[in-house]
Amino acid sequence: MLRCEGRRIMGLHGLRARMAARCLAAVALVLLCAGCQAPDGDTDVHAGKGHHKGMHGGRREEDALSQTQVHAQTSAQGQGNASSPSQTPLPLDERTLKAQLAEMPDGRARLALLDRLAREDARDGHINDYFHVLDLIASDSGIAPGRRSLAASELATAFAYEKDFARSHRALDDAKSFAAETKDADLDALPANPAYAVLRAEAVLAWRYRGQFDVALRLNREATDLAWRDLGNASLSPARRHAAANELIGDLPTQTNLLIRCNRATEALSYVEELRWDLDNGPQLHPTTAQRAQVARARALALTSFDDYDAALASIDEAIDGFRKAGMSPVASPYAESLRLRLLIALAMGRIGDYRADVAGWQAALASNPTLGSGADEGASLAFAAGGNWREAQLRLDENDHPENKHRHKHKVYYRKDADHPTAKFDAALAMLYRLEDPQGDLSEADIASYVEPWLGSDDEWDDEGTRGGTIDDGVLALSMARLMNDGATGQALAFRIAELFHMNATQGAMNDGATRLAAQTPALRALIEQEAALRYQLVTSASLSSDAEDKLRALRREIASQFPRYRELVAPAIPTPEAVGAVLHAGEVYVDLYAGREASYAFVVRPDRTLHAVVLPVTRAALATQVAALRAGFDAGMPPAQPGDLAGFDLGAAAGLYRALIAPIEADLQGAKTVYLSTSGILSSIPYEVLLRRPASSLADADWWLDSTTPVRMPSASALVSARAERVAHASEPLVAFADPSFDGSAQAPREDGARVVVGARAFPMDARTLSFDYRRVTPLPDTLDEANAIAVALGASPQQSVISGLAASRSHVLGENLSNDRVVLFATHGVIPGEVPGLRKAGLALAYEGRGLPDSILTADDIVTLRLNADWVVLSACNTGLATGDAGDSVSALARAFFAAGARSLLVTQWAVESKSAALVTSGLFDAYAANPALSKADALARTERAMAAGKEGALYRHPYYWAAYFLAGDAQR
Repeated sequence: MLRCEGRRIMGLHGLRARMAARCLAAVALVLLCAGCQAPDGDTDVHAGKGHHKGMHGGRREEDALSQTQVHAQTSAQGQGNASSPSQTPLPLDERTLKAQLAEMPDGRARLALLDRLAREDARDGHINDYFHVLDLIASDSGIAPGRRSLAASELATAFAYEKDFARSHRALDDAKSFAAETKDADLDALPANPAYAVLRAEAVLAWRYRGQFDVALRLNREATDLAWRDLGNASLSPARRHAAANELIGDLPTQTNLLIRCNRATEALSYVEELRWDLDNGPQLHPTTAQRAQVARARALALTSFDDYDAALASIDEAIDGFRKAGMSPVASPYAESLRLRLLIALAMGRIGDYRADVAGWQAALASNPTLGSGADEGASLAFAAGGNWREAQLRLDENDHPENKHRHKHKVYYRKDADHPTAKFDAALAMLYRLEDPQGDLSEADIASYVEPWLGSDDEWDDEGTRGGTIDDGVLALSMARLMNDGATGQALAFRIAELFHMNATQGAMNDGATRLAAQTPALRALIEQEAALRYQLVTSASLSSDAEDKLRALRREIASQFPRYRELVAPAIPTPEAVGAVLHAGEVYVDLYAGREASYAFVVRPDRTLHAVVLPVTRAALATQVAALRAGFDAGMPPAQPGDLAGFDLGAAAGLYRALIAPIEADLQGAKTVYLSTSGILSSIPYEVLLRRPASSLADADWWLDSTTPVRMPSASALVSARAERVAHASEPLVAFADPSFDGSAQAPREDGARVVVGARAFPMDARTLSFDYRRVTPLPDTLDEANAIAVALGASPQQSVISGLAASRSHVLGENLSNDRVVLFATHGVIPGEVPGLRKAGLALAYEGRGLPDSILTADDIVTLRLNADWVVLSACNTGLATGDAGDSVSALARAFFAAGARSLLVTQWAVESKSAALVTSGLFDAYAANPALSKADALARTERAMAAGKEGALYRHPYYWAAYFLAGDAQR
């Protein structure tokens, strides 16, 4: 990996005096595990996957090293019996090297010598010489095209980091050409598939040259998908499958970073956790200690984008400990970048002073390893920050942007740092974090506002690029929110909008994917987006600011927002002020935003009189997580009570404790409110608010439910509420369309078990214990959902035969092809799927009938839902196996809700645990009976009356347990 500093790649020994030696273990593990740097100002990406990269697969740590060397040499000799390179002395200079190469007519022998020399150069820290050797390999027509392609891809990436884009493109063209010449039979002798390397190099060029992070992510995903296919292809040789496994593990930090930068944090964490699970359980993976450390490092990166710095710190500690145990040099890129990441995490936590040793290690690595992405100025800046000298830390950071430093080398191409670019966002975040941490600083509310407001969007200023700055974004926003809570009404109003931003970001990745799907289906929108992207590229690559281009960009974005408001709302929803939220509230309604923080939590209450009351809640995220887990445990076990009065795991103390922590401090603000709109994210989105108790109880008989006085209604964000109230459309004419009892196994007749009381959704997605694989055809069937759908049809006055679609017809393709705009109620009675619940699925969705390739073609994902055309008063997600106890599963439900709202739904009725069939039918049919019978009844009142009646014993003593009556919650506009 070549740092973009100073010179182009030079000949042998040109820069050896500047390079420190790196140990052989570091080289082996860098080549096995790299893909280590992040694609922005946070740190630079370079996969670092050498042309001599070996298989991981070793069960002992020393095996990883020996396999790297052996595989490199045997793949060089795999073309025939060449003279042994191990007996050939390595040349000391370029002239001697050329002479030796000239005496070797066999390309295989030349490759063996060059391969050995490359490893020696990498080991000794002669990185520029290493790339010069790669150039010799790529230029040698006698060497196998697969090896030449791998070398050329590395060169393309290196030149991209040097910002020598002309040479990078030429090297990439060579890599593609050589890859095309590589025969399938030759791949067994290669340490990596050239197709992987070409796609990774293209990805680096996409963001490095054109600033197109979305394109880079698409290319990186393509390489990752190819590696997964190779790994799962039993017909391939062990060598090829091991190479695929190495690719997946080695590239994980890069993939994670690209996902985070493109605001797909949920997908990033889901992917890391999936691979982490595979390492622990997969029969075909035998990771080394260093590779496990790579996964821990990627997990730390992902966790930072959830404002979960405590967990991120634990994960990066694990990574650094793993690299140390593996014998990796502290100046090797994965180890060194992990030290830097720990410094940034500690900085966000206000603890950088505890990690001064990491500062020393990071600065030593910067001095020794020219491949690292961050400069000495940042290293010095972090050193001053660790010492508490915040002003000097900021001054050193500012030097990074000084014109003399940026233009000291004429051959480089420099880009203007557009404010929307991740590099600019990271720099701004780091500078603001220093000011927030400085106890002697003079940071004003206006200073914080100038940093925060570009994140919040407006009708005239918005960014559809959807990128983030990096690991410290959430830390800066959380500290800003804490500071603003002490700054009076204006500051608290801005803090409210930051809390809303956190909720929006939790689901933004799914919305971005949906917007992409929407644009692909709308030619006029696609044309405007392409114009907008071209203008953004012109601005980013311009050497000087162009007010004309910026004016054109603003005008074009206004045109997009005007002509395609749904797209604008998906990619960059403006976060409303408290006044704007209050303006759309009706009498008897309040809007409550709850945010759980590391050191304190916050509640923001907006009333119809447009006033905001902000309250600091003296409870931490960790304490809340403990109580939420206790409350959900009984529900998530899927074991309802068998007899009246049985608590069946329901934790009365947790139900009262969560009310006391979150709701009691704002009780006065809720007086007179029949409907409370709740906006949350993270662990708070997993709380079943309907079962909270206003005071402690010893049994269900003396339970004082919050639901008895108020109906809590979920709302993904204030923006969603404002948008819902802004639309005035005629109601649809048809009462219902329902998709129920899908045929998950692809058979025409689903099995039914008459007479059995079924807990719907329990163990919905069984894994094969032997192969640890997932077969979609084994998804648990849901025969009782057909009865529920038929009952709802009768309650709404619809014909079950005409309105209920089941079996093979209840498929994804049917839903996508159906005109749903004429139906007032749209029902999906099926399993919900959260990211990471089944292998290979990293988006929230709904399981429908088996078709095509199973999982990829049978799940209706959030981005599918965005493209639907709905005019529904209700969308019902019944029997969903949402499993909300997992950390971000509630956010997955919010993502589905946002998708349905974007498609035209006004409210959702959603299950929050695996429901029992009879009680589910009683709730839904009772709700729709009441709703149809009384035109004056709101949706919230219809649901509350049904649940209150069941809790009071209308359906018998057994059904007084909240497992039965509280399984559904309402989301969206609760009015008629």
